[in-house]
Amino acid sequence: MHRPTPPSAVIFDLDGTLVDSLQDIAEAMNECLRTFGLPDRPISDYRYLVGEGVPVLCQRVLTGANPHLLDALIQMVRSRYRERPLLHTRPYPGVAELVNRLRAAGVPLGVLSNKPDEMTRLVTREFWPDGVFGAVQGYVEEHLRKPDPTQLLRMCAALGARPVSAWLVGDTPTDVETAARAGVHSVAVTWGFRTREDLAAAGAVDIVDEPEQVF
Repeated sequence: MHRPTPPSAVIFDLDGTLVDSLQDIAEAMNECLRTFGLPDRPISDYRYLVGEGVPVLCQRVLTGANPHLLDALIQMVRSRYRERPLLHTRPYPGVAELVNRLRAAGVPLGVLSNKPDEMTRLVTREFWPDGVFGAVQGYVEEHLRKPDPTQLLRMCAALGARPVSAWLVGDTPTDVETAARAGVHSVAVTWGFRTREDLAAAGAVDIVDEPEQVF
């Protein structure tokens, strides 16, 4: 494994990488499912349901049943999550220190998420003041969500970084694929929502277990 050092930029996924948001997402979705008379899903299930944006999350939760509920569920989940996105969500241990080390080294930083753009910016700003990350981008259009590389390449350009020497730090196979499609180095982390085995099966070769192993 060769990790480009120093990185021209480090771009982080948000949920499962910078912050543990699983309980807040799961509670919002389960409240909506109950509204429709559907059963809750265990919080642990959401480790594999999230990561591809709200529409895909809702499709996965419905598992092909009740397709007539999909559009209403998408809108309801977005609304419920906006009401209470930060009740349980916190940065993972060691992540704040990692961000500080990168900033001290003068590395440009970004956040690229499949969480709705408004919520990506809100959660990022809650824990890191404006200016810590030079670029923040969430979900705006289905065709641009990860693993499409377009937003990652745009973010590299905005940060003045060459893709070949930039890093994308993320916790899911989607992040690994996004990096590969953009020609960016993938740093896959195991403290988030997926296992080392999941990441390796997706082609990740640079896999770390603790934030201090990133930089």
